[in-house]
Amino acid sequence: MELRQLEYFLACCDQGTFTAAARSLHVVQSAVSTGVAKLERELGVKLFDRTRTVLVLTDAGRAAIAPAREALRARDEVHDALAGLRGEIRGEVVLGALVNVATIDLAGAFEVVHRRHPGISIAMRQSPQGSAGNVRLLRDGSLDLTLIGGLVDDLSGITVHSLAAEPLVLVTHPDHPLALAGRFVAADLADERVIDYPPGWGTRSIIDREIPNRHSVIEVADQVFGIQLARSGFGVTAVPASVAAAESGAGLARCVDRDLTWGIHVAHSASRSLTTAASAVLDIIREVCGPPGDVTA
Repeated sequence: MELRQLEYFLACCDQGTFTAAARSLHVVQSAVSTGVAKLERELGVKLFDRTRTVLVLTDAGRAAIAPAREALRARDEVHDALAGLRGEIRGEVVLGALVNVATIDLAGAFEVVHRRHPGISIAMRQSPQGSAGNVRLLRDGSLDLTLIGGLVDDLSGITVHSLAAEPLVLVTHPDHPLALAGRFVAADLADERVIDYPPGWGTRSIIDREIPNRHSVIEVADQVFGIQLARSGFGVTAVPASVAAAESGAGLARCVDRDLTWGIHVAHSASRSLTTAASAVLDIIREVCGPPGDVTA
């Protein structure tokens, strides 16, 4: 068994097809399909069911993901240790992303990473399931670090560092009565057309907990589009204040009877050691984006 075969296997898990996996690895498609087939022969199991459109993991394939990731992580740790002997910090860090991070200066953090450690590359991954998807990917080893928005009450086995917090505000048509009042209570949303976001998103988790009784009429996977819908009068939506501030022309109202505080956090597994590169990126994100004094450079 070769580590390259495991890399091909995991790329297929992440991308869903041989072609997409090959593209992500910058190799030809035949190399990936041949490598996976050889791995299956060596293991004596079928890792994927091949369909016309996608690769579907078998039970054996699902069982192989975690140890395959650990094997590649061990390879990276060897390179990491040798680079450390030369006084270098280098390697790829896979970071789970969020749709909107206007609350923090993530671009500024990445600039500092590049300036201090030019040998580090960052690969951002965005889960359709939002923060909940990021947590799952962190648990299975797909991510080194992840951003999480919203609630972090039940994250056993994960270390969480808070970066910033702000209120969710209600975005409406500019002439909406709640916008003119500048305030609302949870009960008001029982009579409003509410624009929601997908389950698993941080904003959705807060609204589900604090305002479960609401009249939801649509789910959208884009907060900017949600604001556009609200501004046009289609309905009302709750987003972080910084996201709402970036879009002009809408009405805004703050909740006065519920705690709609939305936090943004950076997290990593508590059971797996971070590579030197991942640890450096974590420290810089906390330094640049976290509360003052959170990390000393």
